[in-house]
This record gives sequence, structure tokens and C-alpha cells, in this order.
Amino acid sequence: MLRFFEQLQQKLELALPLSIAIFAAALGINDLLSGNYGADEIKLSNLRNNSLQWYQSKGIKGTIVEGQADLVKVLIKSGSIAPDKRGHMAELLRQLQSKVNRYDSEKREILMGSRQIPAEQWTQEVDGKLGQLVGAKEYEQQIDQLAGAGDCFDLASMLFQLCLVTGAVGIVVPQASMKWAFFQATVCIGLVGIILGGQGLYRALG
Repeated sequence: MLRFFEQLQQKLELALPLSIAIFAAALGINDLLSGNYGADEIKLSNLRNNSLQWYQSKGIKGTIVEGQADLVKVLIKSGSIAPDKRGHMAELLRQLQSKVNRYDSEKREILMGSRQIPAEQWTQEVDGKLGQLVGAKEYEQQIDQLAGAGDCFDLASMLFQLCLVTGAVGIVVPQASMKWAFFQATVCIGLVGIILGGQGLYRALG
């Protein structure tokens, strides 16, 4: 191993440009992955926002129906309904309460996702099939996962760019000892960048 480093130290004029080329390629791959998964994160954010808006609309509808049910209850309890109409009002109250329960179930599925609730509580169809709905919280988990991966890719990109700078400086400095020092810095920084880029990919793939 010592002999290898001695030989490498003697061939820095070749080793420095080669290391720059390798880490420049790694930078390109890292930026490509970062861009792809960054686009996925934006798409998931839009889907999550759509789910939350859908959840809010169901909540508004549920609140309106619940208010109607409360009004019917008050009318029945106050005796304002004619005796021959009370049966119809009781049926109307039952229907309104059923709607309130349905809206609550729909809201839960929209928020949590079909996979997080029992099959008998599925209410929303996706492409004509029940149990396929991805919930807002599931989108949020995926977004957090990609955000963590993006942080790793960003740090890796910064380190790759830094190692390219140290490699370039190593080429232009005249002293052999300085060339060796900058070469070591280039390789160490670049390897850390590769590790962070790999960690980002691991997080993105989950």
C-alpha cells in the first residue's frame, strides 16, 4: 500500500486530472438524480395540496349537513312539527345523520389513505376501484422522504464542486508537496460527496 502511494505521488500530473474527471462525472450524475427527485417532490406536493383541498371541501359539506340535522332535531324536540309529519322528519334526520357519517368516513380516507383504514370503510373509487386512494398524510411522508434525499444531494453537489476546485488548484501549484496535499483533499472531499449522494439515493428509493 505504501509503495502504491509512493508511485501515485510520482504521477500526480496524471492522477489530478483523472480525479477531477471522475468527480465531475459524479457531480453530473448527482445533479441528474437531484433534479429528477426534485421534480417528483413538486408533483407530490401538488397531489398533497389537492388532497387537502378535497378534504376541506368534504369538511364544509359535512358541516352544512350536520347543521341541517341539528335544525331538524330542534324542530322535532320543540314540537313544531305536526304529528302526521314527524315520521317524515325522523326519516329525514336519519338520512342527514347518514350523510354526516359518510362525509366523516370520506374525510378519513382522503386524509389517511385507503391502506390505512379497514376495507369495509373504503368509500372513494380511483379508476373505478375501491382501496386505491393515496391519502394526504401518505403524500406528506413521501415528500419528507424526498426532502431528506434532496438535502443529501445538495450537500454532495457542494462537495463535488469543492473537490473540483481543490483538484484544479493542485494542477497549477508548482510544488510537489502542495500537489500531493491538494490531491488528497480532492479525493477525500469527493469520496464524502459520493457517500452523501449514495445516501440521498437510498433515501429517495426508500
